[in-house]
Amino acid sequence: MLTAKKLMIPSSEEVRSEAVQTIITRMGITKAAIFIRETQSQKIDYLKVKDELFAGKSAAKLYVEIKKRKK
Repeated sequence: MLTAKKLMIPSSEEVRSEAVQTIITRMGITKAAIFIRETQSQKIDYLKVKDELFAGKSAAKLYVEIKKRKK
């Protein structure tokens, strides 16, 4: 008998906080501040962009593409 695993979904605030910390660590505080200012000031419909970028691609296909770029 299979049992379902409980899926833990992080809160938006938790994800946002981790993302900001990662950006600061990788880019430094000045570049991170510029990046955050620029991205927060733009009114972008993420769902529309996502559909345009990933249209017709499965998660498996995206995974293969990501792995190729990392090499």
